Amino acid sequence: MKRNSQLRRVGILGLTFIALTGMTACNRNEHARAATEPLLMAKQQRAEAVHSTLSREHSVTIDVPETELDSRFQRLINRCSSDSADHCTILQSDVSTGPFALGMIRLRIDPDAVEALIDFAASLGKLEHRSTQIEDLADTIQDTQSRIEMLTTYRKQLLELQAKAGTNIDAAIKVASELSTVQGNLEQALGQSAYQTKRTSTDIVTIRFSVAEQKVFWRPIRDAVRDFFGNLSNGISQAITAVAYILPWLLVVIPGLYLVRFLWRRRGR
Repeated sequence: MKRNSQLRRVGILGLTFIALTGMTACNRNEHARAATEPLLMAKQQRAEAVHSTLSREHSVTIDVPETELDSRFQRLINRCSSDSADHCTILQSDVSTGPFALGMIRLRIDPDAVEALIDFAASLGKLEHRSTQIEDLADTIQDTQSRIEMLTTYRKQLLELQAKAGTNIDAAIKVASELSTVQGNLEQALGQSAYQTKRTSTDIVTIRFSVAEQKVFWRPIRDAVRDFFGNLSNGISQAITAVAYILPWLLVVIPGLYLVRFLWRRRGR
């Protein structure tokens, strides 16, 4: 009977030890997974960047008829909005149909779709100008990846220290504070890595619409007639202002001329 009781106690202690060992192993696995997750995320972002470390920005100027500016501008907007396959995203758009008619669309799109987009924009008018600017982000990307690896390693060490802190409250507080700072820096570095990935995997295209060669003939005349009374009032106000400036000088110049004339005649005698 006594022997059975001892065997039972040994069995309970063995099960308890196995359970605690399993929990410790799980916690270690979770800490290791949490510590290495940011680095894996950064590597995945770089793997998704199918292009090199080059960032491209294209600038295009299209001359369109002034009367068609608004409609053709909207056609390009609709073209980009409906092109989800090429991830076309409008970043900025602006159009003005007044005396200074112009339009501008700035967007982000997959590199393989840039030429088709520019060809479509050129079909809306006359291609006046095109340029491409390329920037190599290799050094910047390498610096960001190195920073992520360093912060990830440091974060892993802090997690291990946090697990060992136990009941030492002061040490636990210091580790938690440092861990919070490192986590913030790591999230910032991951955000930079994601932005760099987007810059190298997609292109920026800026399309400007002008009406330099296809401006309506009667527009300048109509604008001049419309602004006639405004310009007339401005001219009158400027004339009055000029007289106000001249009058004080006349009060000095006219007596001075008479004085010079008087002295000249006296000298002639």
